[in-house]
Amino acid sequence: MMKKRTLMVLSVLGLSWAPWALSQSWPTAPVTLIVGFAPGGSTDIAARVLADQLGKKIGQAVVVVNRPGASGVVGANAVAQAKPDGQTFLFGSGSLASAPSLNKSLPFNVASDFVPVTQVTSIASILAVHPSVPARTVKEFVDHVKANPGRLNYGSAGQGTLQHVSGALFDKTVGSTMVHVPYSGGAPANTDLVAGRVQAVFGPIVELAPFHKAGSIRVLGVTTSKRASAMPDVPPIADTVPGYSIATWHGLFAPKGTPAAIVEAMSKAMAAALAEPAVRTRLSDLGLDAVGSTPQEFNDYFQSEIVRWRDLIKIAGATPN
Repeated sequence: MMKKRTLMVLSVLGLSWAPWALSQSWPTAPVTLIVGFAPGGSTDIAARVLADQLGKKIGQAVVVVNRPGASGVVGANAVAQAKPDGQTFLFGSGSLASAPSLNKSLPFNVASDFVPVTQVTSIASILAVHPSVPARTVKEFVDHVKANPGRLNYGSAGQGTLQHVSGALFDKTVGSTMVHVPYSGGAPANTDLVAGRVQAVFGPIVELAPFHKAGSIRVLGVTTSKRASAMPDVPPIADTVPGYSIATWHGLFAPKGTPAAIVEAMSKAMAAALAEPAVRTRLSDLGLDAVGSTPQEFNDYFQSEIVRWRDLIKIAGATPN
């Protein structure tokens, strides 16, 4: 993992930030955050949580615009083609790093057509099962799926998505053989989990928490090596399955050619927004841990993520579209 700033550092950055940091030359109008997914998903929610505070830091309104399609590719392409003037940014996710491995061709170069500004969050997922599954711990679930090869289904948001890769990595690590059932998005997979048409989902906390609170599903473990702040009582899967760890993230990107001064200023503004207690609390409630990083830190991390997702997708056996 890349080196992360502590929230103490974020607070210092927040105190030093002023909207006239570029001598009032930027921003000159409301700033657009493009989200490549439909409203209501974890990326959209996170962007909207931050938009108001971010606007206060830069002295202009921040508007969230949804451009869904092709697992985030449509929205990313809109940013790749935008003027590099600091008025348009991509509020993206780990799906951008996996895009080269899941698409035979892309209208942009993932590694070079975007300027990483800052990693915004780190996102833990959870292993959730339908109550009919006779397992109340990760250990019991491992024993159950190994005793019933090919008889348990796990749903995902589609081929090569975080949910798919998380399940495939679990199978590979424990030596089980669950059946992958891809859907057109996380919502229908979760709906079928609640209905019992699939027995498990490895999904983001923000999407599954309402079903957990309603008692419609049973949560067994988190996919990260440490406990998630949103569900501190849920143990890491790695406590039972050593070496199992997978997470994703949200990040801010600018079009290639955006002036370094604007990129740096936006990075500091986002860090200041993330340092606000109300923002941190809201993100934590959604299962999102605030990060904040320099452009260089995020660039190094993003480039490593492109490689990591290439390897994970090979494990999942997903084929490019």
